[in-house]
Amino acid sequence: MDMKIQNPAQRMHGRTKSARIANALEEMILSKHLGAGELLPSQQELGDKFNASSRSIREAFKQLEAKGLLTVSQGRRACVKSNNLDQFVESLSDSIIRSGSSNTKLMLDLVQVRTSVEVSAARDFSRNPRRKEVVRDLQEISQVMEQLLPGIRLHDLNSLSSFHVHESDFHKVLVRSNDNIILDAIYENLSPLLDQSLAFAALTSEEYEKKVREYQYIAEALSNGQTDLAVALVLVNLTNLKKKIESHAEKSSRVAFA
Repeated sequence: MDMKIQNPAQRMHGRTKSARIANALEEMILSKHLGAGELLPSQQELGDKFNASSRSIREAFKQLEAKGLLTVSQGRRACVKSNNLDQFVESLSDSIIRSGSSNTKLMLDLVQVRTSVEVSAARDFSRNPRRKEVVRDLQEISQVMEQLLPGIRLHDLNSLSSFHVHESDFHKVLVRSNDNIILDAIYENLSPLLDQSLAFAALTSEEYEKKVREYQYIAEALSNGQTDLAVALVLVNLTNLKKKIESHAEKSSRVAFA
């Protein structure tokens, strides 16, 4: 088998050789260059390709097996089990939920995840070949949210629910603009939890209007190639969310101990 795998030696500095090999193979599997049911080359062949010991190859296999991507049997070549991380990330999500963290801490942790991912997307946006398409999607979503504001002022629950759905879509479009297969798989599985953080903080109709303006400004900054401004706006948006969650938690705590 002639696998066109780029040697990972020059990437992921600071990681062990087995981790770099696992990352290279993972990219091949998730991009479906290696399909489910397909056998990998022998450990010796992979060792020659990556200039690595058989021990490093076996350790890489263990990492991928733990993620549900490979099946490894004694005396047989490793086989691709799955081309996605759904099983692994579902398990990760369950672990997060069962971690015993307070609801507030979990929400704040998820906001931090979202912040890191979206700042990265905004910072690298100018190099995105699909940036015009992404900007168009972001603008359309923010327009729909603006159209829902009259209903929110009247406390219409359907308008409020629809607003949260479109707000979630805005964040998903921005995250997916990274074009990172692994990141997209993880985000897709964690997004239901992340979306809870958007609805967790109670807002007034004026604050919803402010949110819409923030999303419109983000789309405009990305459209104009204003990377620093876009990053700053993303940080402002999610910092405000963090503050609302903290404020909500503080009020709830005062009520509980009243």
